[in-house]
Amino acid sequence: MDSTAKTIGYAQGGTELAYMRSGLKFIALTVLALIGWVKIRFTAQPTLIILTYHRILPKDHPVRQQEQPGMVTAPETLQSHIQTMKSLGAIPIHLNDWLDKRAGGDQLPALSFALTFDDGWRDNFQYAYPVLAAENVPATIFLVTQLVDTNQTFWPEQVMALLTTRAIPDSPPEFRWLIPFLPSQKATEKPLTLNEADEVITRLKALDDQTILKHLNAIQPQERQSEEKANSRSILNTRELVNMAADGLIRFGAHTQHHYRLNRIEETSLLKREIVDCLNDLRALGKGVVPVFCYPNGDITSEGEKLVAEHYEAACTTHTGWNKMNRDPFGLRRFNLHDGNSYSYRTLLATIGRGIL
Repeated sequence: MDSTAKTIGYAQGGTELAYMRSGLKFIALTVLALIGWVKIRFTAQPTLIILTYHRILPKDHPVRQQEQPGMVTAPETLQSHIQTMKSLGAIPIHLNDWLDKRAGGDQLPALSFALTFDDGWRDNFQYAYPVLAAENVPATIFLVTQLVDTNQTFWPEQVMALLTTRAIPDSPPEFRWLIPFLPSQKATEKPLTLNEADEVITRLKALDDQTILKHLNAIQPQERQSEEKANSRSILNTRELVNMAADGLIRFGAHTQHHYRLNRIEETSLLKREIVDCLNDLRALGKGVVPVFCYPNGDITSEGEKLVAEHYEAACTTHTGWNKMNRDPFGLRRFNLHDGNSYSYRTLLATIGRGIL
């Protein structure tokens, strides 16, 4: 066989393998979606499904070019999720209302769903709130209270903006801490792709949040100009919070003061500030505050769990699944959704089916 024939044979084999993988993926998603549909439709006891989101951004929004893909959902996708849950017979309800009714022994629907949004992004007001209002569906936004009314944002967004807009030099001292976490552990010659930068974020979680922020703050202002421009006022302000709380559709829970991962905090006083003082910050808002906590990144310690239990009535985790009547209120499970895992009716049900197997 000559080299041309071999090349054609390899190409055909590769195409066949790609078709086979695509077919297997389609079958797997269909099976999972069927499992999700059956379990949802035929649940026998009161059950709460919590759908959770982070950023809600139109598909052509420029911020998407500097954000982790797993953080973003389009407004029309959010609306589709709501309509899908309603079509399956799920009743929308405030998270804390379901918990209160359960605790009080009140009658609950066979299937309820609650929406939660983590972090307190400004786009929740710009793009999620209009969808929620149009569908008349309530939601809880978990706020990082010390970022409200500021131009600050989270370190992953700062790093993503930095890595996707410029090459990272290896000589200036303020960048050296970042080099070991880059692809091939060397300085890049060009900006990273979204997926490459996303992988760097995952590796950086080996460091604690305060260390990362300290390094980022050491980078000269001119070096961070594009990052600051991209992330200008990305967090909600008080006016927007008051606006959303006015009709009772949106309520606010606690997500710490600074979004520090709680298992990385060694000082008891700092742990207490992040958990307890966050609730005090929330109460200053007045209307719409609920005593429900959400663990940043899902991380916690036994000491942190004790503080949460002493000051809150419930807590959301990052564990996947639904919540039956016997679920521990401090171990609520959720389905984390984004464009990548729930862009259609089938993929949404597949994500739910996978989580409750």
